[in-house]
Amino acid sequence: MISEKLCELLKCRTPVGSWCQVVKDKGALVPKCICPKTCSRQRAPVCSVVGKTYMNECFLHKEACRKRRRTGLAHTGPCMIPSDNCTQEELGQFPYRLLDWFLLLSRMGESYAPDAPTQSCLSHAQRIQLAQQRFALLDRNRDGKLSRRDLRKLHYKRMPLEHCATSFFQSCDTDRNRKVTQREWTTCLVDNSEAWFYHFMSIRMGSHKMCSTRTDDDL
Repeated sequence: MISEKLCELLKCRTPVGSWCQVVKDKGALVPKCICPKTCSRQRAPVCSVVGKTYMNECFLHKEACRKRRRTGLAHTGPCMIPSDNCTQEELGQFPYRLLDWFLLLSRMGESYAPDAPTQSCLSHAQRIQLAQQRFALLDRNRDGKLSRRDLRKLHYKRMPLEHCATSFFQSCDTDRNRKVTQREWTTCLVDNSEAWFYHFMSIRMGSHKMCSTRTDDDL
């Protein structure tokens, strides 16, 4: 579509929460970052990075502008509704979703760009870097270990499959001391994320077959 092509080059940073829309200016179509004042009632559900479902993407940005927040789009379709129990299939998928969520959160500042590479197109080193950055933010007392108390900052209830959080944490705690070191965290998060993706897609993450334009600076 014309609007998508024109908006590919425009990164919306201001107004906060705005999105790119193509409007007529002096008879010509130009892309502009705007805050929606009204939205159509067309149902095209999207899920935000904070786990809230909107009728369509316009409503997401309308609320983001009103609250002056950089609320990113997690995925199209409604947010997943967790069940009471975490199945083995869901637990296998959880590390990928968690790392994907971390990536989206890291891009919600000034450098956030909707067309930035997805997690599946990052290098192994970049995924490790992302996991370590989040570990540093969660490690409140700087003791090099994460406890369940530290993990409260994750706001699991705001993300898909949050009911698997406890099981995931326990699986990372290999020595069963109720603490997760940075090494345990990184190995558990990155390796399991890559393993799930390979099993699901039958192709390795970061493969040039699907990410031919990837560079090591895209994080």
